[in-house]
Parts: sequence; structure tokens; C-alpha cells
Amino acid sequence: MLCTEILGTTHHGTYKKVIDVLFENKELGDKNFMRVARDGVELDIRLDCELQDGDILAENEFYVYAVKAVEKFPEKKKRIL
Repeated sequence: MLCTEILGTTHHGTYKKVIDVLFENKELGDKNFMRVARDGVELDIRLDCELQDGDILAENEFYVYAVKAVEKFPEKKKRIL
């Protein structure tokens, strides 16, 4: 899904379910990203402005995809077979 503008913010409320798109705080000033949202949807983000926590990047009929700023990406759990 291509994202070229910020559609709004979750801080003002939303009637749709919010799907987090994780960003480290230090990345919020960058302009171009490829991300996979928590539900597996791929986002190609190309913006002219800095991101902020809660910015809505995309939406569909049921969900909004919003920036979730974190200090550091969570560690992936190792699977032991």
C-alpha cells in the first residue's frame, strides 16, 4: 500500500480499529520507509514531512494504519525446535 500523505491522527479519536506500524523514535525524521504493519500489510511510505506518534498513514474499510513510536524495536523471540 502506497502512503504519500498523513491522513490524520489517532489522538483525535477514530471509529476504525488501529493497526500499529512500528517506528523507532530516531527514525521519525526520515521520509521514505518500507514497513510491514502488525497485520502483515506492506506499506511503502514516501512523505514530505516528519512523522509523529499517532499519525495515520493509510486506511481501508475496516482499519487505519498508524505510526507507533517506540524507543527500540522489540526483540524477536527465538523459536526452539
